[in-house]
Amino acid sequence: MSSESELLDLLWDRPEPEDWRAEYSALVSTCALVARSDRAFVTVSGERCAEMLNGLLTQRVTNLSDTGRHALLLTAKGRVLTDMRVLPRAEHLLLDLPREGLENLLEALKKYLPPLYATFENVGDGLRQLGVYGPGATAAVRDAVGTIPPDGHLAITEVDIDGRPTVIVRDERLLVGGLEFITRKADARSLAARLLEAVTRHEGRAAGLRALEVVRVESGVPRYGADISQENLVQETGLERDAVSYDKGCYLGQEVVARVHFRGHVNRHLRGLRFAGDLPSIGARLFAEGREVGVVTSAAFSPYMGPIGLGYVRREIETPASLRWSDGPREGAVIVDSLPLRTAV
Repeated sequence: MSSESELLDLLWDRPEPEDWRAEYSALVSTCALVARSDRAFVTVSGERCAEMLNGLLTQRVTNLSDTGRHALLLTAKGRVLTDMRVLPRAEHLLLDLPREGLENLLEALKKYLPPLYATFENVGDGLRQLGVYGPGATAAVRDAVGTIPPDGHLAITEVDIDGRPTVIVRDERLLVGGLEFITRKADARSLAARLLEAVTRHEGRAAGLRALEVVRVESGVPRYGADISQENLVQETGLERDAVSYDKGCYLGQEVVARVHFRGHVNRHLRGLRFAGDLPSIGARLFAEGREVGVVTSAAFSPYMGPIGLGYVRREIETPASLRWSDGPREGAVIVDSLPLRTAV
């Protein structure tokens, strides 16, 4: 059908959707299919690839079997170069990361990964990722492919869909939950059509990254390139619990991370923001009684919560707190709150 073909074209190269609110509604009430054009992929191979990668990343990535790990790559001074998901495959480790962190990762692997024991390859041109998110995602995916990964964040399973090998990853960081498919570029369109049929049967629809971004902000999940950069220490980002191991041994930047954890503190933390009125620009400053105490890193309009965002706020500001924001010509009121901003759908 031409209408289905047009919808699939939109899925891969979506303009700014006029109906993003309907897409958001599907994400939080039923389910939605999203093409994750914001992700990049790198493989690390070799007899000692896990051991070598373990010496670079903040999380233990050896002896992985059917569950991946969330990890960070840091500078020697403990600043975040990117975050990633390390997924075990039969012949290699697959690194799934934000596109904004790809260059940093490739430069670090070239510098620190000994080619005698491990090699890496940027495989982003040959792979695509699709995500089915929402309360009905599990049922829709089971309907589409007949199987799902076991319970647990980053649980993975590999399936054969019409002769096409595909990895399915369970993602529980977003409040709506989801299942993500990593497949070959050549197979992505047929997989998208199959998933879209199932999602539609379950009263869902295709959705774009704008609607998913709203859910991300509501969920309090920081994104590299927006809320995380080389300016940040690990403990500022809120990722310490999920992405750092304190008993795995040495890694790049470990000394700084351990010193902050065991003997010190950071001066600011990522917090949720609830704006009164207009959304500020990214980079807007936050003030308490005229004193600058923070900065806005993400801002989105939520059909459920109104104007919200994420930002860094000095540690002495206890939540909830009433502050002011200013981006130069505009200003307004903001409530600083703990994360996640929304805990249930």
